[in-house]
Amino acid sequence: MPSSHSQLIWFFVVYFFLFLYFRMHQTNNARCVDLLWRHILSIILLGIALSVSYSRPLSEYFLVRDTSLIPNILWFEYTVTRSEARNRQRKLGTKLQ
Repeated sequence: MPSSHSQLIWFFVVYFFLFLYFRMHQTNNARCVDLLWRHILSIILLGIALSVSYSRPLSEYFLVRDTSLIPNILWFEYTVTRSEARNRQRKLGTKLQ
């Protein structure tokens, strides 16, 4: 799963692309400078989005922090479920007698 930072920046970039190329209509008499700044801005935004997406998995803190807790969470869930099952069996055992 991509990080929330990557999702946010890609949403922004796609929205901005659509705004630049569809909402701001290109007319036949548009100046070359007007067309050029749209393309340059699009390339800059694409570069920013790629750099954010590329930098997220490279940071060791991001990966280690997110994956190191998974075994602890699984162990906690296992022990809590097991103790609840034992308590349920004890209660049912005393009610049947």
